[in-house]
Amino acid sequence: MSDTKQDWVVYEHPLNERLRTLLRLEFLMETASTAMARQQIIDSRMAVEAFIETLNVLERGELRSEVIKELDRLATETAYMGTQGLWSTDRVQEEAEQCRQLLRRVGEPDAAMGQELREDELLGLIAQRFGIGTGTCNFDLPSYHRWLSRPYEDRRADMQRWFDSFADLRDAVLFALRLQREAGIFADEVAESGTWQQRTPYGNRVTQMLRLQAPMADSVMPEISGNHHLVTIRFLRQPDTRVRPAPAQADIHFRLARCAL
Repeated sequence: MSDTKQDWVVYEHPLNERLRTLLRLEFLMETASTAMARQQIIDSRMAVEAFIETLNVLERGELRSEVIKELDRLATETAYMGTQGLWSTDRVQEEAEQCRQLLRRVGEPDAAMGQELREDELLGLIAQRFGIGTGTCNFDLPSYHRWLSRPYEDRRADMQRWFDSFADLRDAVLFALRLQREAGIFADEVAESGTWQQRTPYGNRVTQMLRLQAPMADSVMPEISGNHHLVTIRFLRQPDTRVRPAPAQADIHFRLARCAL
């Protein structure tokens, strides 16, 4: 089979709540970054929605504490990449030092963790209407309509300010996920009759996240369930959006990376 990226669809499945939160934040940050770079009003709306959803994630639990715990764990776990021959000694030291620097930044009282999002009056007004269907129409929020009518350069300046308000958090999230992804090497697997299951042998490293490559040419998609000890993957086929996904009956060749940093 060909090895080009266009031939595969990549799926990621976190196996703990901390990584679920980090992946959600990464998705929102990428959405905001992409949308705010475009000049259309609809794109500015998309960026604002991503900022508000980011704020909602930030308000859940002790996010700063969870990020610090993850960075603290990775600061020592980077040595594993050296013992496996995946990184050179210099690379291990470089990544560990960057991890410690991020730890210091995130741990500072004035760390950029989204405070600007919490204090912005316009975002607060929009957030109050966010849960109502079409609650941000121009007649619902004249102040939002006025902001969207401003020149793109003015909107971009505000969006950049909001985006920069969680710069330290963004750097920590992207760093942690990059290391986790690099810790997993894709290997060829076969789901017989569309189903694959495997237990993690006792004493093996704990898998933090699964990354799966499914063939683009096929209409299959994986349904992944499991935990640190047992993973089950069931492939479904949906050739048309008008029909319900059905279990695949044939053998499915795919690739799987166990990210265990």
